[in-house]
Amino acid sequence: MQCQLSVHDDSDHFGLLTDDCAYGAALWLRWLGADETQLVLLPDCPAAAPGPDGDGCCLFADHAEQHTWDDALEEVSCTG
Repeated sequence: MQCQLSVHDDSDHFGLLTDDCAYGAALWLRWLGADETQLVLLPDCPAAAPGPDGDGCCLFADHAEQHTWDDALEEVSCTG
């Protein structure tokens, strides 16, 4: 599993496990280094890309980095 956040200085990393949770939330794996992990249920990011057909951000609410459509260097999939 790879961290789905864009390049960041924070040592917390997040990988999407499933979005088959309650509406508006997803189950994420959070890890710090190689030895510490936890499962977290996080609300979906409410932001949508600019434009009339803007896709929703595939990350969780309150992520500190770019939205998924801002990351032009790497294509990000919501389905993990």
